[in-house]
Amino acid sequence: MSIRHAATHELEIRGPKRPWIEDACALLRGLPDHPHSRVLIAEEDGRPIAVLGLRLTWAGEGQLVKATICVLAVDPEYDRRGMGSRLVRFAEGIARIRGCARVDVDPDLKGWGDGRCWPGLGYSDPGVGLHKVLQTPIHESCA
Repeated sequence: MSIRHAATHELEIRGPKRPWIEDACALLRGLPDHPHSRVLIAEEDGRPIAVLGLRLTWAGEGQLVKATICVLAVDPEYDRRGMGSRLVRFAEGIARIRGCARVDVDPDLKGWGDGRCWPGLGYSDPGVGLHKVLQTPIHESCA
């Protein structure tokens, strides 16, 4: 399995109809254009098996201040194999590298994976919406 960034024009899925990705692509097309969003695709043998849409909010000085996971869908054949979790971790890495301290989850996604996967990934909802505060890695050489 590999994960890569994708452009919205790549969301034209060819081949047999697969409702999971058709629905996800319709939502992904609604995200703002780059640099205000990222589309991530997990593939196996060139075939999409999971997709994630990440909306990014930048401050005037070019720092990422907010990252929100807006779309997350996994091919039912690959359900419960950690594909969605891997995409979430990849999205967290994008936010962390850009200096963002928190990743939010769109309220429509709270029930993704029966809602049980979010706490396992470190997400909580202390009354302000499902989110995760990212830890900034500290290298020993910097301590």
